[in-house]
Amino acid sequence: MENDMSKILNELKEIRIDINFLKNHMVDVDCILTTEEKSELEEARKEYERGETTSLKDFEKEMELIHKHK
Repeated sequence: MENDMSKILNELKEIRIDINFLKNHMVDVDCILTTEEKSELEEARKEYERGETTSLKDFEKEMELIHKHK
């Protein structure tokens, strides 16, 4: 019985080590882009470089004006 308990405890320790390894080496799925997302990001960068984007500050001002006129 004691030998069985010892085996179980050793197995649990090994499982804990494996779990800790997995936790430390997991990839954050939110950091992985799909092919479509990569294309969209590249297009957004090109638009930014061409000056075709709006700053957040300007966008917020525009939204304030729209909501005031409703």
